[in-house]
Amino acid sequence: MQQSQVVGAYNSCNPPLEPLVSAFVASVPIDQPNLSLRDVRLYGFVAVFSAGNLLLPMAVHTLPQGGLIFLPIFFFTLVAAYRFGLAAGVMTALASPLLNNALTGMPPTDLLLGVVARSLLVAVFAALLARKTGRLSPWWLLLAAAGMQLGGFVVGILQGSSVAAALDVLRLGIPGVLIMAFGGYFVLRLLARSGIGAGRNHGTPDAR
Repeated sequence: MQQSQVVGAYNSCNPPLEPLVSAFVASVPIDQPNLSLRDVRLYGFVAVFSAGNLLLPMAVHTLPQGGLIFLPIFFFTLVAAYRFGLAAGVMTALASPLLNNALTGMPPTDLLLGVVARSLLVAVFAALLARKTGRLSPWWLLLAAAGMQLGGFVVGILQGSSVAAALDVLRLGIPGVLIMAFGGYFVLRLLARSGIGAGRNHGTPDAR
């Protein structure tokens, strides 16, 4: 009894943390629009997200091993696939590494195949998770990002990397996986609330 009174007094004197926590981890409905290859919006979204995947690496590559730590080239691929479906995700996954390599030389050509493989993996995982669950959750995004990294580990081994080197890449990428999950969740909530990408017949935001 005394303990419950103390807890009640604490809650009455301090703003509750539950709404703040819920805003960052709540699972909310999401509706992927069915964008066909004939829909011009698809190409507009891909262009915007590919540009984002071009600018983010420029920001973090000034830091030692910034690309391996923060995984910036995959961030908007995750967002594109989860919000707009497989076509948008795959197109962004292919365009982003190729544009970065052509314009900045990063990733280096000898690493390009592995980066493209991981980009495609996160696009497929994210699009399928969003389609199958119909929910937006940072935990689903975390699963997609982690699956990308594990798939990249296998690709690295197949390309001749040592197990130790491949494991080191996994370890370095942990901050990036968390940023993709929770940062991606924040961006996707904003997109859903704004109604960007909602179907032509949808008049309300997806996140309710």
